[in-house]
Amino acid sequence: MSSSNLRKVNVRKVLVFLALAFGISWVGATVFAIVDVDLRGLRGTVLVVVVYMWAPAVAAILIQWWDGKSVRTGCGLRRGRLRWVGLAWLTPVGLLALTVGIGVIFPEVSFTTDYGAFLRELGLPEAQVEASLAALEDVPVPIPVFFVLQGLIGGLTINAVAALGEELGWRGLLLRELSPLGFWRLSLLTGVVWGIWHAPLIVQGHNFPDAPVAGVVVMIGWTVAASPLFTYLTVRARSVLAATLLHGSFNAVASLSLVYLTGAGNLFVGPVGIAGIGAGLLATAVCVVHDRYVAVDKVTSGGPLDPW
Repeated sequence: MSSSNLRKVNVRKVLVFLALAFGISWVGATVFAIVDVDLRGLRGTVLVVVVYMWAPAVAAILIQWWDGKSVRTGCGLRRGRLRWVGLAWLTPVGLLALTVGIGVIFPEVSFTTDYGAFLRELGLPEAQVEASLAALEDVPVPIPVFFVLQGLIGGLTINAVAALGEELGWRGLLLRELSPLGFWRLSLLTGVVWGIWHAPLIVQGHNFPDAPVAGVVVMIGWTVAASPLFTYLTVRARSVLAATLLHGSFNAVASLSLVYLTGAGNLFVGPVGIAGIGAGLLATAVCVVHDRYVAVDKVTSGGPLDPW
């Protein structure tokens, strides 16, 4: 057993981190509400990334500096096991398939490839819809493959930059500091915190514009369901980069469920909706099966973790 497994949770450090992360994000969200920022517009998206999503990273970096400790070591900012980092990057493709598979089971929900209808629901003018459909007809690969490849590229680049802001905190500093709790308690606590942290954005219409209050509950359900998957891949990769690429690609790839499922809104068929919760639980089950029947070193056994 390594020395990191023998230490106890530094409760004060965890609480200070959470106070900073929540404080920066929630104050920012309050300002967004006061000045009536459109979170779905370009300016709103940039502000959410810079002010809200990067708050956990800023909090983690400040705390490590104050303690005189390495940000790289404390937050797992290292190359790690590249095969696991790569797997994490591709995992949202599987989550998309699971979400769509679960979504079509819901009453009145069906699979669709009517891209025009989806674009019109976004509020695009008809001329732009027609131009987009014409452009899609010229892509050299099947359109679903094109969308997935586009999402994976985004998850590896611009989306990864945004996701690192969250993951340097949640699967970086917080994972390391809570590692003595073991896999399940760590994942549950992180999932609850992660979900509650989203609340101010959700009530302003982010993710669930038609159901902001119920959306808070569903988002917490999704973060709790998906948190073990994020923990597992991060620990296996021994790097926060796994969670970063998983998160970045998820935001681009898994959201395609809203393109291919019709008959219900984000609350049911969205990537972080009820179908997404089911996908997260199934993915967690796959991790448990791998850990117990394939892996040599066990991660989900309940003992303290040694993340990197």
